[in-house]
Amino acid sequence: MKKRMAKMVPVLCVAAMVGLTACSSAKPAETKAPETKAEAASEKEPAGEEPAAAVDFPKDTLNIICHAAAGGGSDALARQVAQGLQDGNGWTVTVDNKTGGSGSVGMQFVMNSKPDGYTIGTAPVELSMIEALGYAQLAPEDVQLLGCGMSWPAALYVPADAPYDTLEDFINYCTENPGKVRVANSGIGSIWHIAACVLADKTGIEINHVPYDGATGAVTALLGKEIDAVVVGTCEGYSYVESGDFKCLASFSEERSSVLPDAPTAMEQGHDINVVCWVGFLAPKGIEEAKQQILVDALKNVFAGDAYIEFCKGRGCDSTYYTPDEFLAMAEADYTYYSELISDLKIGQ
Repeated sequence: MKKRMAKMVPVLCVAAMVGLTACSSAKPAETKAPETKAEAASEKEPAGEEPAAAVDFPKDTLNIICHAAAGGGSDALARQVAQGLQDGNGWTVTVDNKTGGSGSVGMQFVMNSKPDGYTIGTAPVELSMIEALGYAQLAPEDVQLLGCGMSWPAALYVPADAPYDTLEDFINYCTENPGKVRVANSGIGSIWHIAACVLADKTGIEINHVPYDGATGAVTALLGKEIDAVVVGTCEGYSYVESGDFKCLASFSEERSSVLPDAPTAMEQGHDINVVCWVGFLAPKGIEEAKQQILVDALKNVFAGDAYIEFCKGRGCDSTYYTPDEFLAMAEADYTYYSELISDLKIGQ
């Protein structure tokens, strides 16, 4: 069994964040190559069941509902996968962003859609948290998970001219100025908000949480110096470190990010914070099994493709593949973990 992706404190995953988040103690397994068509065809079909290849699906546009705002990591994932599905299968695929409620708006839209296979959506680590947050009656078991193939850790960014150069400097500054440091996140109850709460809890500081509609809005606010710091994913802020606009004081992972090699982890600096976001894909319950298998296989092929793997590497993301069953097991384990964490930290209460 593959490792869990969310381990926020010493426990399983301070993310799954997901991951993202969402949502990671052992080194991820390598992405498994999908079965070849010949291998798949050689497997004997159960009696009475029509082979998936014989189903004329999809005959119309496939719509991917993204739970997050355009421009962020989840949106980039949705559009990369949409392109992969089009290129690999000749399908017509669109992406529609439906944000709000820590991702619950988009996920509920998919859950309540007609189970004909034409509406699927992104499944972020927040799927394992929104019931505990009180946003919706929606748990991993309420949807059909199609697979997961992306994760990335949280990171703490500040302006390049901020009066702190290390995580310890930041902690000391916050200690001397309790409640005054404004830290942006991607929305109350989001994985990056959870990560900021864990940062405060594990270091004993008091910060002012400022929510935005998605990671893009939070990053833009830091660029405009509307706030003092931001906690988002490595993939959502690293380019501004490269451009000289931001400093990354810490990544919340066990190992340094490939796109932020000079930024030490919080663990390196003596703070046990590990927050990782995972994002996969989901569909409404009740889709015909043959259609469901076509979607699962198509996504698996995209995740195993060179274009997708390079996309993940370029953003500092892990492309480990989780089958639908493995994804469900991970999401349910995180559901239990986050329910306790959110209650203990009184997040959203």
